[in-house]
Amino acid sequence: MKDLYRCLDEYPPQMLRAIAEAWQTVLPEGETLDLVGPLAEAMLRPNALSLLVESLTPEARGVLAEFVEHGGVLPGQRLALRFGGIRRLGPARIERERPWQEPANTLEELYYKGLVYRAYGRVENHSGEIFIVPQQLLDRLPAPLMTMPFFSVETALTPARIVVAGYALIEDLFAALVSIRQGQYPATQQERSDITPISVERLALGDRLIGPNQPARLALIQRLLWRLRLLHDEKGFWKPSLRAREWLRLTDEKRWRSVFLAWRDDPQWDELRLLPSLRCEDTGWQNQPVVGRRNLLDVLGKCPPGQWLSLDSFIQALRRYRPDYLRPDGDFDRWFIRDARTNEYLRGLAAWDEIEGALARYIIAQPLFWLGGVELGYSESSEQPFAFRLTALGHAALTGMAAPRTDLPSVLATISDDFTVVIPLAETMYQRYQLERLAEWQGQDETATYRLTAESVWQSYNAGIKTDQILAFLKRLSGDRVSPHVLRSLQAWGGRFGRVLLRRAVVVQAVDEPTMKQISARPELRALITDIIAPTMCLVEEEHLGELVKQLNELGIWPHFQH
Repeated sequence: MKDLYRCLDEYPPQMLRAIAEAWQTVLPEGETLDLVGPLAEAMLRPNALSLLVESLTPEARGVLAEFVEHGGVLPGQRLALRFGGIRRLGPARIERERPWQEPANTLEELYYKGLVYRAYGRVENHSGEIFIVPQQLLDRLPAPLMTMPFFSVETALTPARIVVAGYALIEDLFAALVSIRQGQYPATQQERSDITPISVERLALGDRLIGPNQPARLALIQRLLWRLRLLHDEKGFWKPSLRAREWLRLTDEKRWRSVFLAWRDDPQWDELRLLPSLRCEDTGWQNQPVVGRRNLLDVLGKCPPGQWLSLDSFIQALRRYRPDYLRPDGDFDRWFIRDARTNEYLRGLAAWDEIEGALARYIIAQPLFWLGGVELGYSESSEQPFAFRLTALGHAALTGMAAPRTDLPSVLATISDDFTVVIPLAETMYQRYQLERLAEWQGQDETATYRLTAESVWQSYNAGIKTDQILAFLKRLSGDRVSPHVLRSLQAWGGRFGRVLLRRAVVVQAVDEPTMKQISARPELRALITDIIAPTMCLVEEEHLGELVKQLNELGIWPHFQH
């Protein structure tokens, strides 16, 4: 960053004398080279900067605080969008019009007092003109300015109707994993290459869906399954991955944060194209949804947690503070976006409310709300929220702070004599994932209710879980508080399981015994055979069918398939 002396050295004497007047110092006669040293020394005198800052308007002090927060550098186009830029006046006009006495805007106020300077460089996603506060001044800014609020949003009255999402989306992701583990969801070639692994229509959660049944929300659930790598292709079907087990073992807070980050940093999930009020054309521009989301969330992170805020006021403050959050290059004419109602193109800063404003409302009221980052407030009769407040989880994620911790309950579940299992939702997702394999889900609110039945336990037995393992798990889940009646019943059910074996296999029938002997004599083929059931017949597991056909073809035997 350029230092103060170099910044002043680029000004003509007329501009240096204007700055000197603001700092209440008199410069000697001479040219720029003779004036820079005395002026810089006057600006760096003890308490000189504090006195000047006290003379600034409140808005100018707020902008100066923004420079402090951003390390002394801000994009020029952002400030120009907000304040209209700085008039470019020559030395004679500066001396004649004395613009420092009546600056056209807040940026000129800081500029003609020698607090900010033009330069060229790159900051954030912007390359071009920037404004800087020289390091010598930045280091001397008074401490109270460091904490001065420069982004303010009006508070709102406590809403008549409050809507809270909480962990609903996480619970719906959990229900989706359970459904995928228990069901058959073919992994088609199209889905393998698509951004969403399972279509909304195919993954129907029914009564298991905790949050609102909205297509965009369901689509986000599908996308998050993919982004979090919770699925893998197992023999042509989607199944929960090993990573899914690790994800389920996380604490509630870490699991929530993983979902939040997966959404925040998803380059292919573009809320702008989901806005029903807009039609985005594919030519001439390309949105970078991660940039817009991150910039918006950075601004949201400046809002106080747990306090009801006016949504309209936030949108207005966003326009004042970060009008370029979606388009950091400041080019508001290059994007081809139409109004869905009138079909007219929306161009320029005049369309900010229809594009940037509408997008910010959508993100707050839909994905960020679905994730549990905000709560929404409504009037009695309105379908649109007028207020929001950051949750503790949302504020922690936006600011990088630690979220509140939830302690594990000493006894996880209660198991009644009627085979009902009640388990709290907090910090038990992995235990509930295991419980889903041997009990039927009944419903949930603060706790989840399951029921052990002979059929549900039989299903777990067929999945390879033995009775002793089920008993040990239930004892561990309940703190060894399983009644004798339940234990005896489970053991009795287990005694009835497995007395008849049903197995899927392929019957291989040879035309005669020599052909079967030819097949069974080869070690590579004999290894594929499960049982010899007759001199001309054997069984082969279905999964080995492809290898069997290949080996037979190499022997010159071309089998006939009979369905």
